[in-house]
Amino acid sequence: MSRPVLDSHRERGASLVSALLLVAVMASLAMALAGDLRFAMRRSANMDVRDQAYWYAIGAREFTEGLIARAMDDPRRALRPDADWLNGPRTFPIEQGALTGRVRDGNNCFNLNSLAPAGASGDRQADTARIQRFEQLMRAVEIPAARAVRIAAQAADWIDSDMRPVASGGEDELYPGYRTANAPMAERAELLALEAMTPDIYERLRPLVCVRPTGEALALNINTLTAAQWPLLAVAFDGGLSRSAIEGLLLNRPASGFETEEAFWALDAVRELDPDATVRERVGIETRYFEIEIHVAHAGQRFALNALVQSLGGGQVRRLSQNYGSVS
Repeated sequence: MSRPVLDSHRERGASLVSALLLVAVMASLAMALAGDLRFAMRRSANMDVRDQAYWYAIGAREFTEGLIARAMDDPRRALRPDADWLNGPRTFPIEQGALTGRVRDGNNCFNLNSLAPAGASGDRQADTARIQRFEQLMRAVEIPAARAVRIAAQAADWIDSDMRPVASGGEDELYPGYRTANAPMAERAELLALEAMTPDIYERLRPLVCVRPTGEALALNINTLTAAQWPLLAVAFDGGLSRSAIEGLLLNRPASGFETEEAFWALDAVRELDPDATVRERVGIETRYFEIEIHVAHAGQRFALNALVQSLGGGQVRRLSQNYGSVS
């Protein structure tokens, strides 16, 4: 065979290989682009679901805030022990899912920020008496006493302004990876940052503790307190009332609630304890704070919105905080 013919075959073979390589590259690019397109479409669909769920939650929150504002025009009726909103969550059907809402009395909890209230100078100092009551609360839910002492002290040190640890507490030296906040807690989940805290203990405490934008202890509302919240009332009386006594007291409340605070203090079981003015400040029949919980199940995904509002009276409420996100 002559050289020109061989050269021609080699050129055609090289062209064929080049064409095949080009086709392979283009096919790979097409597959990559198709994958990116599918991912983008899936992400867009997920964002649409999230956005729709968010607006469902926002609408439910706005509706609930309006209900609270109107209800607090007549607090005696709204804060009865048999009020509908105290009977648990309500579920409503929505397109491709369901919406569940619940309102809780935001006064019926132990305010963690009260462990270190601000003084006249603005500095937050640990309050020994409140630290001890926090310890009592933890012992009431069967947290070992030694662990309760450490958690209460560390929580106070987390909030107070100084760098001097209280007994059994700890400041920055206790946390090699981060520092104490030396500021009021923004949410109760900050308890998980404490060296002595565990997830199990936190789950036991979570229904009973809260954070509020004040360093003052909250007065419990005896008319809306539930049986599951009995440890809060036990702590308010410094352990003077047993669990069975508290459960009996709550069970025998008037259906319409106590008309006045004095009607509660006049009960035989309470009067026998001869509570002083300090104890009387811890229990009342008023509520300033409400917790709103919204859960949205939409198109196979779940989302939650939690808000804290304060009743200002006169048909007005003020939203103090809010968080929203997906639920795993």
